[in-house]
Amino acid sequence: MFSKITMLSRWAKIPNINHRLLWLYVCITFAYTISSFYGKERIHLRYLIENSRYASQELRKYFIFIPEMMIILDSITSALVFIPLTGYYGFVCLYAKFLFNSVEKRVRDLNKHCSWIPIIHSYIELIALIKSLDDYLSFSAFIIVLSGMVGLFYVNFGITYFSLGSSPYNLPLQIWFSALVCMVILSAAASNRAQLAAKEAIHSLPSKIPRYYFKLETIRGKYVGDALLTLWKIYNIDRSLFLSAIGTLLTYGMLFVTIVGHT
Repeated sequence: MFSKITMLSRWAKIPNINHRLLWLYVCITFAYTISSFYGKERIHLRYLIENSRYASQELRKYFIFIPEMMIILDSITSALVFIPLTGYYGFVCLYAKFLFNSVEKRVRDLNKHCSWIPIIHSYIELIALIKSLDDYLSFSAFIIVLSGMVGLFYVNFGITYFSLGSSPYNLPLQIWFSALVCMVILSAAASNRAQLAAKEAIHSLPSKIPRYYFKLETIRGKYVGDALLTLWKIYNIDRSLFLSAIGTLLTYGMLFVTIVGHT
């Protein structure tokens, strides 16, 4: 997939944002790990283990390290799974967005003396790339967004159930889970919008080059399609999905707090 991006990006000016976003994400992960270690949840879980009636004194010596082991395991999972997967998905979406924007710009600046064949070819290659990305990673994108939403729900409302109160260490956790959701939804939504804009530009080619009107009409009807990024082939990703996710989080959060308050 990266070979296709490299080939298509030869004629497109793409900003170099990889290293900055990657280092930002690594810093957020480090802050997330520190927050988990010093957060009240770990202290509360350790207290429950130390005062458990279901384990002997000998077993407690080993079980007492469970909170630290959970933090280490969580950090390893984040470093080996969530960061590479989310970063890869987000970077490909952003690159695709810039490439679709380049296609749209080239069509807009096209005149009757310029060649239109490379533009059509680039658009078809981009559509194939997006279809491949959605076929292989639509389920992964769904899991990432779901994990981020569950994490935000726990950080903002779940701690109320355990009576842990607010903590300054919860802020990095909120940033971490928000970054998971935003990296997938916002980048994929931007790619989908750019793709639709490029498609409209491609559809305007026959009127820009009347000499090849019928040939362009045939190519447009046969080869020029669209392929929107989705969450597990269920929902097309757009910016409204982000607002819907926030609304769902607030709705279930208030319902959860109300139920806990009555009990």
